[in-house]
Amino acid sequence: MGYLNLAPDLKVVFDDIKLRLRKLENSHRFTAPVVATDPAHPRKGDIWINSTSNTAKIVDANGTVRTITWV
Repeated sequence: MGYLNLAPDLKVVFDDIKLRLRKLENSHRFTAPVVATDPAHPRKGDIWINSTSNTAKIVDANGTVRTITWV
């Protein structure tokens, strides 16, 4: 990207945007584990995909296992 005749402040803004985009592009992705059966003792915040029932599940802050549904 050329910076011909850009004010110094604008160049700093573009450099910051490029840096943030580069961090996003190179960041680690989160993937939920795919399991055949639900874990026996899940902890709060755990998430997984049950391949047998084809559902995504999460343990909420109260310790309740909830099924995630997409609409």
